[in-house]
Amino acid sequence: MHVARSDLRAITLLLATTLVAAACGGPKTIEFSPSPTAPVTKASPTPRATLAPDAPCEECWPLSGLPASNGAPTNRKPLLIKIDNAPAARPHYGITQADMVFEIIVEGGVTRLAAVFQAQDPATIGSVRSARLVDRSLTPMVRGALVYSGTSAYAWSLISKDADQGRYVELSADHEQGYYRVSFRAAPYNLFTTAANQRDNLKKLGAETANDIPKWAFLVSQDHPATLAGMSGGVPATEIAIPYRADTSAVSYQYDAATKTYARFQNSAGRAVRDVDAVTNKPVAATDVVIIQTEIWDVPDIVDAAGALSNDMRMTGTGPATIFRDGLRQEGTWSRKDDNAPFTFKNAAGEPILLSPGQPWVHVIPNEMKVTSQ
Repeated sequence: MHVARSDLRAITLLLATTLVAAACGGPKTIEFSPSPTAPVTKASPTPRATLAPDAPCEECWPLSGLPASNGAPTNRKPLLIKIDNAPAARPHYGITQADMVFEIIVEGGVTRLAAVFQAQDPATIGSVRSARLVDRSLTPMVRGALVYSGTSAYAWSLISKDADQGRYVELSADHEQGYYRVSFRAAPYNLFTTAANQRDNLKKLGAETANDIPKWAFLVSQDHPATLAGMSGGVPATEIAIPYRADTSAVSYQYDAATKTYARFQNSAGRAVRDVDAVTNKPVAATDVVIIQTEIWDVPDIVDAAGALSNDMRMTGTGPATIFRDGLRQEGTWSRKDDNAPFTFKNAAGEPILLSPGQPWVHVIPNEMKVTSQ
């Protein structure tokens, strides 16, 4: 075999350099430029698909849109935990670690939270309260386990039937372990749990995973133009007011452009109080505020101790929606074909509205309620 003289000199230089490096003790990176007469063949880089800026995130947690790290168990079953939202039950414990939070009107005009936990497992969650009829639609949507403490006989007859039919797992404190009472709050606001305890319950039932959790449509990153992905034509809105019951429940948000999040406030004794998680000591900061308007009606079969009727609501089909994202307000519609499907949103032009990754707060309100902003 004939070797060019220039190539021979280069090879000799490489060997000499390698021996010197070995003598100095330890591996070193060696830069070597072959002779111009020695052709170099480089492996072609593996082609990667280029996502459009407004494409939905695929390698993300399905219910928050946040990146899923390598090996993250994105198929573990979400916990939909019913959390009391009366002033006496605040501050909430573990709420900032939820993937998403639903706020729902219940009897007496107050609201209750349905917080969904999948990506993170808080060590303390509370206070846990009773289930409502709407949970029969929310829980299968996230392929979740319904974590709650009691319900009416009417609702229980339906929830237990759902569970028997495999629509979702129900983990009531009436028959499952993992709940406890705290001493720093009065009953009924003192029932707490942990995510680990509820996952132990799921393990006993052989129901730890859910392989078909529907993805909500999130953008890949919070770093995007405000008008992207369905928000074109949206109007500036940095202050939001949702007129729940004024003395105990009215909600307001203030947009922070630096973090691209909405600071949440809720009334107590008629005064707006900043919501802070008592576990993490972090203020609640929604990345998206989603308003779903629909029909809500009284259910005469369910009456609380004060004589107030419970309610049910239409959670499938379509209806008006308002999306607050990146400091903009966009009017549109929500759609959902059945209880197993996620909510999707479109603007007036029919373009899909994608959410910003993080923690969306979803408010289901009656059609006649008006959400104001400025």
